[in-house]
Amino acid sequence: MEHITIRKNKTRDTATLESLGMLAYRIFPDTECINIQLLSGAQEECTIPFKNGEVFILRGVELCLDIID
Repeated sequence: MEHITIRKNKTRDTATLESLGMLAYRIFPDTECINIQLLSGAQEECTIPFKNGEVFILRGVELCLDIID
């Protein structure tokens, strides 16, 4: 399982994961969700609950959401 670390005070940002490449995310505070979009290769996205420890799968890779201040 790979971890993706997100700062809760940045509503939009990008990150790079070794196994998936670059991704962008956007936090929706009003619905308490986060949308994550892969930017490398064929684009893929998912919207998940914005909570620490949330586990989800993108392109067959299991990811865990780590939220920091």
